Amino acid sequence: MRNNTRNVFLILDQYLTEFSLRLKSLSEHRGLKTVLLTSADTVRDVALVFHLSEKDLNFNLRYHDVDIKTQDIAGVYCGISTFEPTLWERFSSKDAEYAARETQALWLAILASLPCHVINPPSLDSLAGTLLSTPEILYLAHRLGFRVPMVISLESGKIAAEVLGSGVRARYADLGEVWGNETCLRPDDLPVLEKNDDHFRVLEEVPGKPTYVTLLGDKFFACEADSGASIVCLSSRRIPRPIKVRLRTLHKRLKLVLAEYSFRVMADDNWTFLGCTRPPIYAVAAHSDALLGQVVDYAVGKKGVTW
Repeated sequence: MRNNTRNVFLILDQYLTEFSLRLKSLSEHRGLKTVLLTSADTVRDVALVFHLSEKDLNFNLRYHDVDIKTQDIAGVYCGISTFEPTLWERFSSKDAEYAARETQALWLAILASLPCHVINPPSLDSLAGTLLSTPEILYLAHRLGFRVPMVISLESGKIAAEVLGSGVRARYADLGEVWGNETCLRPDDLPVLEKNDDHFRVLEEVPGKPTYVTLLGDKFFACEADSGASIVCLSSRRIPRPIKVRLRTLHKRLKLVLAEYSFRVMADDNWTFLGCTRPPIYAVAAHSDALLGQVVDYAVGKKGVTW
């Protein structure tokens, strides 16, 4: 039985996004006290008391005039992957990196110890669920039987430029110094690319209709881009059973509750797996409040909703 005093839905997001703002609005409409915090808010405006032992958990969060205790929280949605050192703008670079890692570790401990549901459960590399690089997610998908695009990692911008200039349908990822993720760009000027070394990945562009499948627990929300580039709902019955089976397995391997998986689907119903994102983007555009409402229900453990 869930404690009836738990009436706070806590939303953590890297920064203010349409997803988190809409989730907050719908949660409040359903009568939940909802607190939305960005990564910057948690660093600059939140006071925390956290104590964890074998017999005791004491969590108290104060944000402006709002006090939240462990027993108040009905559920959590987390969209914060990492805390970036730039949040500590007055610190030296080394001190800022140290503060970011320590804050990451603190919130990992908090989210992992809360007795309520957390979407997505934190992992060691990301507070918002398992975070894999493009090659890692494609390799795992390939191992599970998905058709995947070709991906090549290169240590030379010159060679990457030659590959892309040869007419191969591909895009590249610039894997320069970033914090916590890769930056994907499309080369507009190949000669500029030739001047860089040691951080390029070329990914084959696959033809077919863009199709997106969001999994929330074990429930599918599907959509596709039509010829006018609009996003339209797709019945989950249109998803081939082998794709559903593999997606459920991948979802569990990644220990995710909520994620959107992208595909390209050919006319012969061949599905090519391209990757996954969190939170869902296209499924929300297609299914709107129906999907957002399910997210809230999952988080607060509404009766009849299973994980």
